[in-house]
Amino acid sequence: MNMFQLFKLGMAVVLAATLSGCITESASWVSEPLQPKASEPVSYLVGSIGPQSLKQSAADNQRIFFRKRGSEYGAAGVWKMAGAYSTPQDIQDGVGAASVFVLPLKPGDYEFYDFQFFSARYQPGLGTVFTSAEAREKFNLPMRLEAGKAYYIGEFRSFCLTAGFCAFRWNDQNARDAAVAQRMTPGLPTLQPLKLDLKNAEPYIFTGPTPGAAVDAKP
Repeated sequence: MNMFQLFKLGMAVVLAATLSGCITESASWVSEPLQPKASEPVSYLVGSIGPQSLKQSAADNQRIFFRKRGSEYGAAGVWKMAGAYSTPQDIQDGVGAASVFVLPLKPGDYEFYDFQFFSARYQPGLGTVFTSAEAREKFNLPMRLEAGKAYYIGEFRSFCLTAGFCAFRWNDQNARDAAVAQRMTPGLPTLQPLKLDLKNAEPYIFTGPTPGAAVDAKP
């Protein structure tokens, strides 16, 4: 079972716990083998994730995935719908919302390679129905994270172009997200922009204005 399958299984457990009212989810998730011990060097990956419109939200649970190159161990930035059990709604702009994530990682070579939109809906006669959407064609954006440094990967705001296709719009919100991240992690180094060739992630990640018109639809 790979890291992505383990994460999906873990997410189902989290959802069950959430429905029973016993957990608050963090916006930052790192698999245990990539978590630096107190005496080990650390790199930080910082960003934010959430829907650009809550009314047109792609899903109640949204995640972007990273992994150590050559392994199945990974990490994720997470946004979960506001409510009694959700990720912190650090950014609220009147229309959308986002959560800031701070991922403490062992230094090394990583890649940004996938995302997930996950929802659970109650349907009469069927019970709780789970839906999940990921990239149909995986992209691969390499990242080298050095010890003692903190990297800003950007803001990822989700939107839906059609009833069956949702994606992210990327923005540089370094100053805004840095202020939140530094409150979360005292002593966090100054954030350095992480330059990625996001063209290689289209049509799942766009820079600049959202292409086309978003629709009120879920995957």
